[in-house]
Parts: sequence; structure tokens; C-alpha cells
Amino acid sequence: DGTYVDNNGDGITNIGDTITYAFVVTNTGNVTLTNVTITDNNATVTGGPIATLAVGASDSNTFTAVHVITQADIDAGYVYNLATACGTQPNNTQVCDDSTDPTPCGTGQTILTCVDCTITQLPQRTSINVTKDGTYVDNNGDGITNIGDTITYAFVVTNTGNVTLTNITI
Repeated sequence: DGTYVDNNGDGITNIGDTITYAFVVTNTGNVTLTNVTITDNNATVTGGPIATLAVGASDSNTFTAVHVITQADIDAGYVYNLATACGTQPNNTQVCDDSTDPTPCGTGQTILTCVDCTITQLPQRTSINVTKDGTYVDNNGDGITNIGDTITYAFVVTNTGNVTLTNITI
């Protein structure tokens, strides 16, 4: 399960904020597993391995993971990922299982290529600011405002939100 963490407490999703992941590993088989590990291609996993996991036993304390949020994550509005737990059976073969999300988002919040992925929604804020400054131009240099003199305008456009903006026009 993933939880968004606003690291600087500003109420805005920023590059460098994080998602922390908690894992519950359960031995659903009929043999004891040893050397249980978790891998996650989209987060840094810490903890483990679990030395021994008995039949029917669960462990929710050994592993955690952190994903550092990127601009691409913010632009998408979510982060999705999949973790894999693997353990060794008594006959020295590995058994593995991909994670499922215990608290899936609402309807329509699945990734077609990864229906079991953990999806963590990220707050998006779209906002833009424009300033306009005018400069009088004495076109004929006579020091008097005349018909035909001009005003040149300069614009400064600032993305004041956290989502990448494209096709900006003035």
C-alpha cells in the first residue's frame, strides 16, 4: 500500500516528495519459506530478508520502500508500481508472487498493463501567472508623444502550479 508524503509540508506535490510503501507478506502455501525478499522496480526497498515464514504466517514489519516523486509522476497525477516477493521452499526452489493493492482507487483507476499495481494518486495544481509591462517608444525621437509612436509590451509567463503546461499563448 502506498502513502503520499508531502516532505516539506507545503500542501503541494513537489519533485522530491515521496511515496512510502508498506508490505504485508503472507505465506499462502503449505511449506515453510526461507530467505523471503521483496523487489520493486519503482521504489527503494529496505529491510529483510525474512529468515523463516511459516505456513499461514504474515509479516508486516520487515519491509518498507520509498519512491521519490518526479515531474513525470506529478504530470500523470499518480504513481503506479508492482512489487515482487520471493521465498525459498524446502526443496531450494523459489516461489514468487506479485503484489496486489489492498486499497485500490475508485472505478477507472487501473493501469491496463498492470491491473494489480498499487496506484497512489498525487494532488495536481494547475496555475499560471502572466505579467505585462509597457515601454513607450518615441519613434521619431522628437521628445513629444505623436500619433504613430508605439508602446512595446514585454510579457513574463510563470507556471505557478506543479503540472507541466504546454501550448501557452498570450
